[in-house]
Amino acid sequence: MRTECPGVIRTYTDLNDPDTLPNLKLRAERALANHGLRVLWELQSPHGQGLTFTEQASDRQRLTRLLDAILPAFTRYPSNFFQNMQVRDIVLVKDFHVGGQFRLAMPAPESDSLVYADNGHPQLCMAGMEMRTHHEFYHLIEHRLFKDFYFRDPAWLALNPAETHYGQGGATAYGKQFQNLGHPRAGMVSLYAGYGSEEDKAEVFGWMMTPGYAERLQDWAKQDGSLAAKLSWMQRLLMAQSH
Repeated sequence: MRTECPGVIRTYTDLNDPDTLPNLKLRAERALANHGLRVLWELQSPHGQGLTFTEQASDRQRLTRLLDAILPAFTRYPSNFFQNMQVRDIVLVKDFHVGGQFRLAMPAPESDSLVYADNGHPQLCMAGMEMRTHHEFYHLIEHRLFKDFYFRDPAWLALNPAETHYGQGGATAYGKQFQNLGHPRAGMVSLYAGYGSEEDKAEVFGWMMTPGYAERLQDWAKQDGSLAAKLSWMQRLLMAQSH
């Protein structure tokens, strides 16, 4: 994961040394309440499984690391954006997996929630985790707007170079030594974006919203008309859904 992070990895310092578990939870709940969001500490979903954080020192460190990435991410949005997207709950767990595949996050529009997890990845990059915070949120946004996670939006597809072909979906990237390289070809912000139009959208949104990533996206867009059009598309969407 570190290989895909910006050259200078931003370190978030709002949460310094690991605190007690009740205090960490309280700080998270207060921070997200400012955005009209409720924190849930247990996952109840038929689509995935995750464990709750405990008072163990290792769990406190893991929760601190998770909060260090996601709390700054939510400050990037206009105050009413979450309500407009009907997001009510943020579920925070550890060791989360879907169908046997470990995941860092999952949109759950059926319960008006987003799931974020620390999976103990030894190479966790804070900027990379923040980018995934936005990426997975976009999948929920897409579902809200089009009632489908996999909507093949003709307006978006028209922004691609003529020779563009997508892969078989993001799930096919799991279980292999995948490195999400940046701007591998015209119109694609990352290698993962090429796995499907839904991942292309989520990657552009995630990069656009994350410091470090956003600057690289903007630089590439200056020389790549297709990528510039996709960035502009996402900027307009964010503005339109912020009123």
